[in-house]
Formats: sequence, structure tokens, C-alpha cells
Amino acid sequence: AGSVIPGLHAAGEVTGGVHGNNRLGGNSLLDCTVFGSIVGNKLAAKLPQRRAAAAAAALPAHGLPHQLEASANNGRVVEASDGIDSSMRIVSRSELAAHAGDPWVALYGRVYDFTQFIADDEHNPGPKPIYDVGGVDGTAAFKVVHNEGMLDDIPVIGVLED
Repeated sequence: AGSVIPGLHAAGEVTGGVHGNNRLGGNSLLDCTVFGSIVGNKLAAKLPQRRAAAAAAALPAHGLPHQLEASANNGRVVEASDGIDSSMRIVSRSELAAHAGDPWVALYGRVYDFTQFIADDEHNPGPKPIYDVGGVDGTAAFKVVHNEGMLDDIPVIGVLED
């Protein structure tokens, strides 16, 4: 009987197979590829959570009043509060709601314009899911399918008012 070691994953010949643990080719190449893909995707999904937890633990208890973020403007570093550029315009919830059915979508506290993204036919499911969350906060629906890094190429209209 073996022991379970949390976080240890194995595939291929090391797992034994139907012919016993001393035989090569215990699993087919397809089994190894599929299992490896599943494990790799699960581990990759956990990595940002682990990094975020480690970063949060490394911060002083009182937190930082400001943080520095890299700007897309020639790699300059600009000071920002809570990661929000102070020069961004404030978009009220009523202004956002006036764009129901438009490709203006609030995600993670910012309002994005998906017009060009839709025009470039970049969204595999088509434009309908974007229009469905137009004019509202679509963060919950977005998080189910996408990661936040996908938004790097989408123009930001402004910051959603609290």
C-alpha cells in the first residue's frame, strides 16, 4: 500500500500500469498526455493564488499607502493608489447602465470598451456574451472563463464609481 503525498503528481511508467510496476509502457502515450495536461492545467490555475498569498504575507501588516505599477508608456513607472491611475476618468454606475447592450463592460472595478475587440472578431463565442454584460459589472461571468491578464489589450474607459 502506498502513501499519499500532497502536491506530488506522477504520469507514465512511474505509475506502474496493467503489467506491473517493473514493466515499461504502463500507460499509453495518450494516457500520459491527457493526464499530464489535466494536472498541468490544475497546477497552473493554483499558481497565481499561491503567488498572491505569498505576496500578501510578505507585505507589512499596515499595508502600503501606494503601489508602483508599470505603465504601458515606454516602460515608465508611475505612482498609483490601489493600482488605479489617478488620471482615469470616473464612470458612474448610471452612465455605465446607459450603455446596456453596448460593449462597455465593468470588470474588476474598471470599465472597458470591447468595440474594437468585437470588430476584430477576437471573441471565439462571438459578440453576444459581451453584449449580454454590456452596461453592467460582468466580473463574475468573466472570471468563470477568462483570466484578468486577457484585459491587457482592451482599452480602459475609466474607473467604476463605488
